[in-house]
Formats: sequence, structure tokens, C-alpha cells
Amino acid sequence: MARKLLTGQVVQEVSEEWKERVGKDLQEYKQGVVRILPEGWIYPGVSPFFLDKLQQFQFRTEDVVVMGYPKCGSTWVQETVWTMMNNPDLTNPHAEEGIWNRSLEISSDMLMDVVNYDELGLDSIIKILGKMCPGKSKEDGFALQMLEVMPGPRIMKCHYAFELMPLDFLDKTKVIYVLRNPKDTVVSFYHYVRIVRLYDYKGSFEKFAKEFINDQMLFGPYWPHVHQAWRRRSHPNLHLIFYEDLKADFMTQLHLLDKFLGTNLGTQQMQNVQHITEFTSMKSKGTPITDTASFNQSIMEKEGGFYRKGVAGDWKNTLSPELNQEMDKWIKDNIGDIPIKWDDEKR
Repeated sequence: MARKLLTGQVVQEVSEEWKERVGKDLQEYKQGVVRILPEGWIYPGVSPFFLDKLQQFQFRTEDVVVMGYPKCGSTWVQETVWTMMNNPDLTNPHAEEGIWNRSLEISSDMLMDVVNYDELGLDSIIKILGKMCPGKSKEDGFALQMLEVMPGPRIMKCHYAFELMPLDFLDKTKVIYVLRNPKDTVVSFYHYVRIVRLYDYKGSFEKFAKEFINDQMLFGPYWPHVHQAWRRRSHPNLHLIFYEDLKADFMTQLHLLDKFLGTNLGTQQMQNVQHITEFTSMKSKGTPITDTASFNQSIMEKEGGFYRKGVAGDWKNTLSPELNQEMDKWIKDNIGDIPIKWDDEKR
């Protein structure tokens, strides 16, 4: 009998063919990899445990959750929101910590179930868990356990789709959903899964991109994730933001965020946020988490670090003409009623 999540979705183990074709290029997870039906989300096998825990997690009205498909700009927005709410005067000493230490990612718990966990050097997270949640086990996850005891307002990130979240989630909590040209997303995602050892991807870009557009890569499928957010766009607690708009006119987008969050920042505070979150400032910090052993240092050195380029339109330097044509058709076939045409700098 198929296992069901508390949300009603069905859990199914991936096929042997998927393991041989896709899984062999990824990290080995202790409990394998599963699909969550009907959408077909592809997650580590421990994910049902954490998805069910998420249904009982108590979101608060002062919480802010940054959501989006991986590599759409959520870390940038996460740092922006944290600075707006916690460091607009640039006096908060915690700003020197990695953003992933200050603002936890809900969906990261399931990724810790790797066979070589002890090699990943996640010392800072383990220490924080021990301090915040004495006696708690890391097997029960880091993010949700620490968030339960974290004082508000909590700023967190999540790569799960809306229909995997608690039913009253959006009615309680402010959500910022980040969108990006999927061509740039797939390029950035490829570099990310190669440098982050929780993924440790070993395949070529061409192979990765094809699995991505065929809904076979971890965190896929892409389009249901985006459409679930788009259908909720009129909800007063949801703010949609586009990576390309942030790049084209950051200050305008910052004013919109300020209004949505009710932070009421002054002119100097706005300028402070812009300075702290500009690409060169974020790149100078190195990685978004203190534990550098979690990253493949040799690849980062060759390819420009965690914060690689921070531009819109970089896909032109990576996609072959054939793959670009294939992605154009994929976008046309799947974008549905979302009235977006992406170009290099704005939508």
C-alpha cells in the first residue's frame, strides 16, 4: 500500500531507471529518493518525515518566509529582508554570520540524510542546535527544531511548493515568492549542485539541463512550483518579486518590499540595505554559511565562488543553440497564463 503524507499526496520510490540515469550523478541519500505525487516532486527519501512535521509546525503572524524554486534569487532576497528587519542601521553584530545561520531554510532538513554526513563539516549548525535545543537529535532535523524556539520575527526560507505547506500557512504568514528566467535558473542551479556537497552533482551541464526540463531533477518539477505561487498572487500576504526587476531597479523593488513588510525604512536605511545586499558585498562574505567544508572548494575556486556572477542573461554564455531552442519550446508549452516575457535585464 502506497504511503500518504498528511497533506494527502502519495509517496513513491523513484524507478531503478531513474537511479541509474540521474541518481548516479548525485549524492547518495541514506533513504534513497522519492517522488511526491501527483505533481511528482523529487526529494530525498527522508522528506516525507519532514513534510509531515511541517504540517504541525506553528507559523506566526510576524513570520516572513522567502519562497521560490532553488536558484531564483532567494538567498539575495533572504539577505535583503533580514537586513531590512534586523540591521537597517548596520549595527547588528549578527550580520557577520552567514545568512543561512541567521535565517534558516525549512527544506534543508531533508538534505542532511546523506551517507557521508560526517564529512560535511556542519559544525556551526550542530553547535547552534545544541545551544538552542538541548537534548534534541539532529536526526529530527535542524531547521524546524530551531525555528520552533527562535524568537520572532522569524525570517526563513523554503523551497517546498505551496501545496506542501500547511493549509493556513499563507493566511498566517507573509510570503515573498521569487521568480527568475528559468534559463538563468538552470545555469545557476547546475553550478550550485556541483559546489554544495549535499548534492555533489557529477554530470554535465547538458545532461543536467535536460533532466531539469523533463522534471527529473531534485526539487523538480519546476512549472507546478511556479504556477502554485502564481495562482495565489492576489492574496494580501503574498508578494511576488522577479530577479530581473531586482537587478534592473533594486531601489524601486526595495520600496515595494518596505510597504509589504511594513518596515517603514528611512532614506539612509534604504541606502544601507542596498549597500549590504549588492552583489560585491555579498560575494565578499564568501559563503552563506560558516561551515566552508560543506562546499567543494576546488570547484568554487575555479568558477568564481558561491556568489558567482549575479547577473541576468548569463544563460547566453552557457546554453547551446539547440538547448536554447528546446528551452524556448518548454517555456512556451508550460508558462500558461503567466504573462511574462523574459529578456536580459527586465521582464
